[in-house]
Amino acid sequence: MRQTVHLSLAAALIGLAAAACGEGTAPASDQAEVLAAEAEQLGAMVDTEFGVPGAAATAPAASDGMLADLTTTTAGDPAPTFWGRLRVVPGGPRPVYHRDVTIQGDTARVEHDVTFQGLFLVDTTVDGLFNPTAKPLADRMTQRAVLVRDRSDRRGWRAVQLSPQNWTVVDASRQTVTVSDVKIYRNDTLLIEVTDPSALFDVANRIPRFHLDDTVKVVAGVTNTTGSGLTPASFVFLHVRHADRVGTSWRRIPMTDDGDGTYERTWIARRSGIDRLIVDALDSATLLLGTADNYRTNEVGIPYRIE
Repeated sequence: MRQTVHLSLAAALIGLAAAACGEGTAPASDQAEVLAAEAEQLGAMVDTEFGVPGAAATAPAASDGMLADLTTTTAGDPAPTFWGRLRVVPGGPRPVYHRDVTIQGDTARVEHDVTFQGLFLVDTTVDGLFNPTAKPLADRMTQRAVLVRDRSDRRGWRAVQLSPQNWTVVDASRQTVTVSDVKIYRNDTLLIEVTDPSALFDVANRIPRFHLDDTVKVVAGVTNTTGSGLTPASFVFLHVRHADRVGTSWRRIPMTDDGDGTYERTWIARRSGIDRLIVDALDSATLLLGTADNYRTNEVGIPYRIE
């Protein structure tokens, strides 16, 4: 037996109980319980935002919780310090959330698809004033999960598989920057390699788990076919939330260019929690040319747990 429902965020909040269920043989509350179980068990692993909204400062590579990676000298222009995304602009278009829940027997498959129409902000000046310019941003995030019936859980469902998050541009013709590979190491031991952000990983055994003070190394492969003619062709950053001793907050750190299409950054797990670490690759022109309509990026978010 197969039931499928296509949900927007508003429908999930006010109309889910009355939504049609495919063949009409199971209560719509099943879909609501699946989404509630996913949110309760996976938490920030399935969040739909990351980073500090707006133009924020990039943290120094040698800041607290970060280890010094082997560095190579990269010719060309440095990335601006202050930049960021404002995916939800006050008074502007609201995000569009879609959640597809398909139940077949004792298995539920969830697909998240969220689109944003916002602004990318960057301060390219070196005049000592904070005066970022804006360009249009059209982003899309996709992620998948699988749950199975479990009477021991209060929602009746247990999350067993989860994919990374894939943040792309809505206009596929502009998807010229790609995070092609992400490796996560714990204390020099490879835990996971992601070459397909839509791939499902076992929640209990494959989603990375760390302990406090573990050393976490992230190595990412990035390709860029934009042809902007700038040096370097790409800038790559790592967004993390659990690297500070004094609090849990997002930090954006530049990743070291290894000179062979890979970038790396090592950090220390300072606080417990669950979330995603985000590898953020941008075409250089997106950062260096302030107002041009040239937003080209790709971000891959890897779920993790620190215990």
